[in-house]
Amino acid sequence: MEKEQLRLSWMTQFNKAQQHDSWGQVVEAQEDYESMAAQIAAKQGLPSITSKEKDVLHRLALCLGARAQALRTMHENITVTDMKSLQPIFEVLFTGAEPDVFPVDASKYQFAASMIKPSTEGEIICAEAEEEAATDWHQRQAVLRTVRGTVVCFRIEKIGLKDAQDYIDPFMTVLVADSRGNTLDSRDTQLASERRATHVMFNQQVYLNVSLEDMERSGAAIFFEFKHYKPKKKKVSTRCWAFMELAELKRDEEMVLEIYHKPTDLKKKKLNLHSEKPLYLHLFATFISN
Repeated sequence: MEKEQLRLSWMTQFNKAQQHDSWGQVVEAQEDYESMAAQIAAKQGLPSITSKEKDVLHRLALCLGARAQALRTMHENITVTDMKSLQPIFEVLFTGAEPDVFPVDASKYQFAASMIKPSTEGEIICAEAEEEAATDWHQRQAVLRTVRGTVVCFRIEKIGLKDAQDYIDPFMTVLVADSRGNTLDSRDTQLASERRATHVMFNQQVYLNVSLEDMERSGAAIFFEFKHYKPKKKKVSTRCWAFMELAELKRDEEMVLEIYHKPTDLKKKKLNLHSEKPLYLHLFATFISN
């Protein structure tokens, strides 16, 4: 439902921006485009957004940002005609009918990423959510600058633990290790958002800094460590871990992994289940072609 509301709202806003742009109302058009770019950038990290939708939203935000910049500087890298070609995309957004080929050439908008500041202005939303949207956008830009190939983004939803409420400052570390157990990448989530009776809730995204193709070439596996702070020892400790082979990696589907006792074994030889209860790590993956 939220996606449909966004689609209708953005169509209305885009029509208004287009009118201002076509009529030569430069200041109004610029403000409209900047506002839309900020909104779309803030929403691309929503849990329900698929890989393809994420890619389309990213391109739309960049086009809007680039056109605002063109109006500000009078350098027409991207024209009003280019912007008109985006109308059909807004009409089919989130319906599954988004075109495979984006109508505007990437050279006209790819420079605009640094100009966009994600914003949820006008919404009743907590400051934390706004900060998360900005972090997600900046993480994505950083990884797209450094990774060549398919970028893998994990949304870690929750981990099941019988003593879930006992952990202080819990977070996850996502590791990529090759077939010999060498670490290729390591990323930490923010602290968990909530602790329930038998689940620690994250609902956070992590972008890997190594491409899917490079992981395949090195025979890599992906590891997930659950960590927490121990005040008595004044240190962060790994409580348990999970892993997946690349063959188990599914795009835009929920994945459920078994959880093992510490210590983490990057060679996957010593696997002892952490709990006899049916408690697992739940996550989703989206792919970004770069």
